[in-house]
Amino acid sequence: MNRSRKITDTVFLLLFFGAVTLYFAIWYGFHTINLEQLQLFEWTGVYFAQTVAVPGGFADYLGRFLTQFFHTPIPGALIIAGLLVLIRFLILRLCRRKDVLVAVLSYIPPVLLLVVMCYRFPTVSLLTSFALVLGALLSVTKISNTRARRICALISIPVLYYLAGSFVLLFAAGIALRERNKAYGAIAILLAVACPLVAYPLLSYPLGRLLYGLHYYKVHVHMPVWPWIAVAATLALLAFARTEHPSGSFRYGPLAYGLLFAAGTAAVLLASSQVDEQSLKYSILTGKRAWNRIVTEATRRAPRTYSETACLNLALCKTGHLGGHMFDYLQDGPETLLPHENTPHHDGLSTAEIFYQLGMVNNARRYCFEALGVIPDYQKSAPVFKLLAETSIVNEKYELARKYLTALSHTLYYRKWANERLAKFEDLMELMIMEEYAMKHLERYKGEDYIFDYNAADVSLRQLLAEYPGNITALNYLLAWSLLNKDLGAFMADCPFDGFTEAVPKAYQEAFLLNWDMFGGMTEDLPPFINKRFVSRKESFTRDFETNVPMNQMLQRYGDTYWFYYYFK
Repeated sequence: MNRSRKITDTVFLLLFFGAVTLYFAIWYGFHTINLEQLQLFEWTGVYFAQTVAVPGGFADYLGRFLTQFFHTPIPGALIIAGLLVLIRFLILRLCRRKDVLVAVLSYIPPVLLLVVMCYRFPTVSLLTSFALVLGALLSVTKISNTRARRICALISIPVLYYLAGSFVLLFAAGIALRERNKAYGAIAILLAVACPLVAYPLLSYPLGRLLYGLHYYKVHVHMPVWPWIAVAATLALLAFARTEHPSGSFRYGPLAYGLLFAAGTAAVLLASSQVDEQSLKYSILTGKRAWNRIVTEATRRAPRTYSETACLNLALCKTGHLGGHMFDYLQDGPETLLPHENTPHHDGLSTAEIFYQLGMVNNARRYCFEALGVIPDYQKSAPVFKLLAETSIVNEKYELARKYLTALSHTLYYRKWANERLAKFEDLMELMIMEEYAMKHLERYKGEDYIFDYNAADVSLRQLLAEYPGNITALNYLLAWSLLNKDLGAFMADCPFDGFTEAVPKAYQEAFLLNWDMFGGMTEDLPPFINKRFVSRKESFTRDFETNVPMNQMLQRYGDTYWFYYYFK
């Protein structure tokens, strides 16, 4: 390339790196965090041995090692962008021609891999395997002695299959293109194909997974074809780059870069899902107990699913605003308060957190195990282990808690948290007087035969209050449960109107007024805790309702009230 082409290529490379980083750091940040939450990377020899014991295990270990830094979006975004830039660099180094057309086309495989990274369950091992194979191919092709190069290549194929998995076919086909010896090329490709066939009777994996790659995607049923299209695109480019450079120059470099950027952006946006990103955002923030941030996020973009609304309701409760603001957001029955396992978009970990905060510790454990069971590649989960350790401490199951804390102590981001608690195991009283666990120990359900019945959740909530009346979370959930079930009688019986030190929350006043009108109460006899502003608004609602004002207008005027929920939901 001449100087101007090098500058153009460098600028576009930096643009590509920056765009990918910003995308995964800001627009798609919770997808990167989710990848970290679907594994438990331990800095132990046993974990390393277990991971590398299968084909592609070494590249998978590298991928898992990098994934642990996805605890926050920015490091994860930088790692993804860096690996994609490395793959593009290796592809360009393997190309014999270095003209601008080849430089533009060399971005196609990284863009295809980027598309896969936008799905729900990709792995960073996909990128580390691809880069490892390309690096090995580049290293072997640098050997000048033909005999030594060919022998080294054949020896490398089974070794590389063990290290990087089925992408070894890219290595074998690349060697075949480099040597231009049909017999040798056929031997190399056949050897690469034979590797998974030989491994099949030795390992307890389906042949299809061994052929596709064990660690390129977490879901093993519907695996995306794009990684192998990226392999084909790489081989096609290597073959094209071996042709003679045409006379004249390619004058449309900037236009080609622009078209590539536009096509890549469209492909990424089509592959991504802001619905999943929104759901992951609420779930992950709930697991981190970032209550104020959840409320802030809801003011920017209201929750749309049962699970998201349930996370928001918990955040409103923990910040003291459930009774005042829950009907500012879409409520659709009790499932938006306590998600049922059959509820759409149900998430095990966030549901477990809801029950833990209520004091239903055993039910929280049940949903923790459900969250572990639905991890597609059957790995462990650091956030789930963290909550299981806490539930074990609250239940005074200290040896069980030690098991989870010990595993977390071998991690990077959870080590300090786990070691702080393990250090207190020498004095269990010191552990139990930690404020967070002392309070949960008081609030928890004490019975050994506790079984939660979703259809009678109010019974469990009342039991929690009977055992510890100071369980404010359980009280607010009991009142919200009655409101969402439109059981005004139960609400009136349970709500301590005279017990509020400040103003009675908005939704509770609205429910009181609705019940008051149903029984023909007079406005002048209303108790002093009822705000006159709510009385005036209730009278306006009643007039509009009785005159059959269209529902869309009622939603616009009264959509944030309990009255609208009661009559229109």
